[in-house]
Amino acid sequence: MIVILTNIPSPYRTAFFDDLHRQSAEFGETVHVLYCAPSEPNRFWGYHPEAMQHPHTMMPGWHFQFRGWFTHLNLSVLKELRRLKPTTLIVGGAWNTPTILLAGLSRLAPAPRRLFWSEGHAKAVTHRTGLIAWFRRRCYAKYQAFAVPNQLSADWALSQGGAPKPVVILPNSVDVDFYARNDVSDRSQARRKLGLPEDLRLLVQVGTLCSRKGTLELAQAFLDLPRAERAKARLVFVGTGPSEAELKVLAEKSEGGIQLLGQKDAEGVRQVLLAANVFVLNTKKDPNPLSPIEAAAAGLTILLSGMAGNVKEIITAGDAGMIIDDPSNPTAALRWALTRSDEELEAIGQRARTHARSTFSTKAVARGLLEQLFRR
Repeated sequence: MIVILTNIPSPYRTAFFDDLHRQSAEFGETVHVLYCAPSEPNRFWGYHPEAMQHPHTMMPGWHFQFRGWFTHLNLSVLKELRRLKPTTLIVGGAWNTPTILLAGLSRLAPAPRRLFWSEGHAKAVTHRTGLIAWFRRRCYAKYQAFAVPNQLSADWALSQGGAPKPVVILPNSVDVDFYARNDVSDRSQARRKLGLPEDLRLLVQVGTLCSRKGTLELAQAFLDLPRAERAKARLVFVGTGPSEAELKVLAEKSEGGIQLLGQKDAEGVRQVLLAANVFVLNTKKDPNPLSPIEAAAAGLTILLSGMAGNVKEIITAGDAGMIIDDPSNPTAALRWALTRSDEELEAIGQRARTHARSTFSTKAVARGLLEQLFRR
């Protein structure tokens, strides 16, 4: 049995676990997922067990928040592991979560094979030295192998583990069919639904409106472009966050060039992506963002910060757009996107979509994990 321990049931994770459960029988395995909590602060989705097709347990526990750090303590995780008797245990989430520490390090509920599912990398780490860094290395060293989404995360996990260990590639995955454009008219229909003009070059960033995502720098760089360069373009932000008030000020100065659409559910995000020409994520620190994978599945040209952990796997491997070298000044990337022809952007977007279908679909990622665990 494969047991996966993770923090909460997010839609993209539950879809992946459903596919993993469906395909596991072919490998003579079963799957069970242990969740620490139904949700966390600033997570805009709920717990819908009736829609989840994989066996799972929502464990009782205590949940704490301290200075922006939210964590879980589920003492029943040891009982669950003794009950399920996994042959493979994949522990995902923040390495310093008490429940993660209990399951991953405890000798009271050992599994023959324990992997730590880590999305961290050197560009995204907060504590590089000191006591916390020392404790993190001690924790990583207890695992027999790592599951990681990209090469940066693989390099980081191995550096923390202290010795060569097996690495399983486990990227973020999406329902590629949900985001795909099925007809050339989808863009026009989505723009009509959103009240957006037909003749604009539409750039969109989806994510929390905060300093870490580089939202103010992106908006200011767009606003600073000569009026003639951005006359037929609009920069749209989807999400909410602490930078929202400052972004509204910049939007008011832009004379319609910058627009805030607020928080949207999965279908709302889908409609915005269908309406757009270009996706942007100007992040300053991001282990493994999902939003550019969704945008690639929608067939968009991608502008992605080099600080994103999966930038090579999305942009370079898929020839899917342009890397933002410096998120404090994304002007060059904006100019590049605004000077491409519609045909060029469409061709780049199609490459992004093809790569997303083969690399980031829930079915492909689930099968890839099972192949790596049991056949390679």
